[in-house]
Amino acid sequence: MNPSLNQTPYLFPGYLEYDVAAQSRGSENYPSRRTEDVDLVIHVDQRMITSACLTTNLLSSFPSDFDGINQFGHTIPAYKLHRPGGTVQLVELEVFDCQSWPQRPQYNILVATRKTLTINGRRVTLFGSEWILREKILSQCERQSGAKEVSDIHNIMSMIPLAVPGRPELDFIQSQDLQTALANLVQKRPFLVQALKAKIKCSTIFQN
Repeated sequence: MNPSLNQTPYLFPGYLEYDVAAQSRGSENYPSRRTEDVDLVIHVDQRMITSACLTTNLLSSFPSDFDGINQFGHTIPAYKLHRPGGTVQLVELEVFDCQSWPQRPQYNILVATRKTLTINGRRVTLFGSEWILREKILSQCERQSGAKEVSDIHNIMSMIPLAVPGRPELDFIQSQDLQTALANLVQKRPFLVQALKAKIKCSTIFQN
């Protein structure tokens, strides 16, 4: 986590609650697995610090750390990641909040399974493996027949061993969208059925 994000209390006095949905990472052996963006989900409290407000302030307050790039007609911040050899990689930072995205109730971090890590002395809150597993099951169905579908399925396989059964994110019974996405996944990757059944509650598909 870069220091600029951890300086948000100086931009907005008080504690800004956030979760990180992805971290920039890479591997020389597996370049296709490198994540080139970070999703940051924040909780909007009485100060009304929305995703748009935070985005604007990151760009204006930390010009040496962030550059603005155009994504689908909107300007989003990109962190200037200095890599070995002196090159700079722009890591896109997409900021979301449940208030600005009411169609995405999964962005309500107050009810999400989360975990906190200490990285280089800084506390970073991440979405739990269960949240990520659920979202990747949805996205692999939405992004079929493309490179991102393959990446989503790889991520699913990585998250299954880490997910804890019984967490609310893994109860698919009340969501038709989740059931449809799960059915799509097990049809394409039947060898995952038993592993998924051990983690996910879905009576229509797993009879559990």
